[in-house]
Amino acid sequence: MNPRAPSIPRDAPPTGDPAKGIYFIAVSQFGIAFSFNCIMSFMPFYILEVSPYDTKETMLWIGMIMGATSLVAALAAPFWGSLTARIRPKLLFEAGIFCNGVIFFIMGFVESLPLLLTLRLIQGALGAVSTIGLVLIAGSAPRERLPSYMSLFQNSMTAGQLIGPPLGAYAVTLFGYRAPFVIALVVVFFSLIFCRKHVRDVPVQPQSSRRGISLSGGILWGWGLIIVGTIHLMFLPSILPHILEDFRLTDEVAISAAGTIMMAYTATAIIGNYLLVSLTPRFGLARLVATACLSAAALQVLLYFSAGVWSFTLIRVLQTGMIAAVFPLVISTFVGEAGGATLGFLNSARFVGNALGPMMATTILAYFNLLTLYLTIAGLTAALLGAFLASRRI
Repeated sequence: MNPRAPSIPRDAPPTGDPAKGIYFIAVSQFGIAFSFNCIMSFMPFYILEVSPYDTKETMLWIGMIMGATSLVAALAAPFWGSLTARIRPKLLFEAGIFCNGVIFFIMGFVESLPLLLTLRLIQGALGAVSTIGLVLIAGSAPRERLPSYMSLFQNSMTAGQLIGPPLGAYAVTLFGYRAPFVIALVVVFFSLIFCRKHVRDVPVQPQSSRRGISLSGGILWGWGLIIVGTIHLMFLPSILPHILEDFRLTDEVAISAAGTIMMAYTATAIIGNYLLVSLTPRFGLARLVATACLSAAALQVLLYFSAGVWSFTLIRVLQTGMIAAVFPLVISTFVGEAGGATLGFLNSARFVGNALGPMMATTILAYFNLLTLYLTIAGLTAALLGAFLASRRI
């Protein structure tokens, strides 16, 4: 036995209502996601405001400060998962929430771009605390209810991504740049209180969690499939101005249309996630993963043939409604056979997809065209789905 581990019997059942605790894990994760996205809507403008550099250098700083967080989070996610073999998951979850709140507050008073980048890198490492949320749910939920609880967890983060940006931008217009950072601190503080009071503890993870990451049994293909699913969700904002220009929408009209489209497909991602996962007892995980991926791939290609902004939006909301369920469904196929480090590895796919989505979209569009981009995403989806199902023998 590890002498540094807390003296909690491994076979002792956690106390408290598991359903209530899982709901508050989701609430806490919503608070973190909300706080992150509350400040992202105006971060480029904030950097321009405090930057002492010329325009070109400032643009480079904006790219680093905005983009580095997801890559660091991808690297940190397996580490956070492996810590659950030594430290109680709930304690790790609370520590991550607390440290995020402190960094949000400090960022509002920083006018040095190197220091701001450093804080964002630290925040990226702490952002992988969502891995601990997955471990807490996996350790608390009855197996037959696990897909629906994973869906709830995913939807809580998506809801934070939906609500955070407009409220952050609105707070800036009313109270100035520091206001959203203070709001983020308050939201994180209440998330920590909810977690402390209502989330039930689980023991440190079993000995199998300490063996590190196992890539057998389709783990690697599941990781790739989650990356592609996240790319589906994240690629569009970076190229949306170009697409709307093709529909002859520019300036303020294009900005308004972009906001409406993004809110619409984020909302349907939440709805589709919930509806598809609720069908798991009837159709099974494998059939739903295949249906979600193949439908999203077909709709991805169909985007190219949309005749106007309304048909484009309709296809897009259907697409995100299908693909959003891939993360909880794929994760659910491994829970029970994967330790904390492996769950962290799977969770890191979301962060990799967050970074690759806009990078892939802008690079392919710069050298080729939209059809090439759409076919690439659809082809990757079909290929990784086939490899995943074959590796799982399902």
